[in-house]
Parts: sequence; C-alpha cells; structure tokens
Amino acid sequence: MKIGILGCGNWGSVFGMSQYRNGHSIKIWEYDQERARRVEKTRNNEPFLVGYKIPKDIVIDWRIENIVEGVDALVFAVPSQTITEVVEAVKETKKRCEYYVSLIKGINVETLQSPSEVINQLPEARGRVYVLSGPSIANEIMRGEPTAVVLVGPEHSGTKELQHQLTTEKFRIYEGNDIIGVELGAAIKNVIAIGCGISDGLGFGSNAKGALIARGIVEMQRLGVKRGAQARTFLGLSGLGDLVTTAMSEESRNHKFGKMIGEGKKVEQITKEIVMVAEGVPTSQAIKKLADQYDVEMPICEVVYDILYHKKSPREGIKDLMTRPLKYE
Repeated sequence: MKIGILGCGNWGSVFGMSQYRNGHSIKIWEYDQERARRVEKTRNNEPFLVGYKIPKDIVIDWRIENIVEGVDALVFAVPSQTITEVVEAVKETKKRCEYYVSLIKGINVETLQSPSEVINQLPEARGRVYVLSGPSIANEIMRGEPTAVVLVGPEHSGTKELQHQLTTEKFRIYEGNDIIGVELGAAIKNVIAIGCGISDGLGFGSNAKGALIARGIVEMQRLGVKRGAQARTFLGLSGLGDLVTTAMSEESRNHKFGKMIGEGKKVEQITKEIVMVAEGVPTSQAIKKLADQYDVEMPICEVVYDILYHKKSPREGIKDLMTRPLKYE
C-alpha cells in the first residue's frame, strides 16, 4: 500500500517508520520547507524523534501535492487546531485516494468539530474517513513494544482492509464501530491526563490518580452518550486504555505538562519548554464549551480548564473537586 502522511512530528514519523517496516511505501509531509529539506537530507527528525534515523526510502517533502499524489491512504497526523488549514491545502490539490485516516486526538476549539468531521469536508473524502486511536505512546512503538489500538470507519469492508494492511506483529488493531465515542475519548483523555499530571506534580499518590481516572471515564461517558456515542466505547482502548496510558506514562506530553503545572510552573513557560503540542491544553477549552452546550457535568475537565485558562491554583482546584456536594456513584 502507498501511504501519504501529513505531519512530520513525533507520531507522524513514528507511524510512517512503523508502516515502512510493515512493507508499505511511505511519504511524509513537513509543512516547513527548510526543515523538510534538512530532514530529507540528514534523515534526522530531532527534536521530535530522538535516537532514530528516518529510512532513506521514506520521502520527506514540503509540497503537499507530492504527498497526496498516487497514494492509497492519506493519514492525518497534525495538531488538532491546525487540521482545518491542512484540509484546505489538501482540497486545493484536487487529488483523491481510497482511504483517509485520522490519528489526531483533539477537538477544534472554534468549530467544536472532531478531526474526522473536518476531514469529511473534503469532497473526495466524504464517506471514506477512518479513525485510528488508542494507547499509543510513539516512542514505545519505535522501540518495538506491544501496542493495541482501535480502528473505526464508515464502511466495514474499508475498516477490515485497513485493519489487515496496518496491523503488525507489535501493533495490533481492533475493529470498532463508534466514531463519535472513539474521537471523544481520545480528546477528553488528554484533559484528564493533564489533571493526573497536576496531581503528581502536587506530590499526591495513587489514590488521587485512581479517582481522577475512574471519574474521568464517567465524564467521558456523560458527554459521549449525549452526543450519540456508546457508553461501552469509553471502557475500551480509546477511552480507559488511552487514559490510563497517558495518565501514567512519563513520555506522555499531556501528563508532563500537567506535572509541571502541579510543580508550580506557568502555562506560558511550559509551552516554551515542551517542543511537542500537548493536545489537552486547547482541547480543554473545546470540552468546556461542549459540556456547557450539552448541559453535562464534567467537574474534572472544568477544573483543568480553570487552572490552565483562569489561573486557578492547582491546590484550589483539587479542593474544589473534593468538597463538591456528596454524590451516589
């Protein structure tokens, strides 16, 4: 299979290298021309990919039309807040492929659309957009550690084809049927993971983190069901699985971001220090808007949002969560 990947960051390059090892032909788009030339020449993709060289047979190009040309599958691996611009650039190429696959975990702050909804605005992509999500720390995949994810899409035959094409001995893909739930779980888990990082940064232990994870799943289900998702989806790979992984891993940028907040650093300072995007930061705004729009109670997400955007102190946020009116689980 010929695969074009939009996004030469950590996840895009790791996914491309994994599928190259799987026997596929890979092209990767880097939007910055100077950087694309450098990566193409040196095969060095630092700081996004440290300790590994991109194989010389993988094409790196800044011209998006060259990436889209002649591919069977076009994979989106860009930050959630830039997806609209990227889709517009793809639209201008007027090229068409068989499958459009989103690896993006977030919600657009302005439109409140999921990545697949934005990609579906491509005339050529309508009814052909698939979502791959789950607990997938890119560096672990690079090291050949076992990973399991879920793939959802509009057609069973297409999902099956991609499942078999993209699965490897170390990268197992399950088939699902709930696009809304999978994308919401992928987005909300980043917000909850920031909360877990904040808890760690404050020096709290496993009790606090276990509570945040368990009640975080409840918040996912509340909003998800209101939006037409299946409650059980959030107990699967793209919900519970991805949340536990992101909340626990020291290699998770969202956990790292939250931990630095808990340790007393400011959002602006952390943003400068962390090279890669912590998707949960802008997504917390989108989830706050969706919770208000659907009249859904999401106290953990709201506290994370208030800490990030309204300068609420982390300790005050934890106190707010702990002193809420007592509930029945």
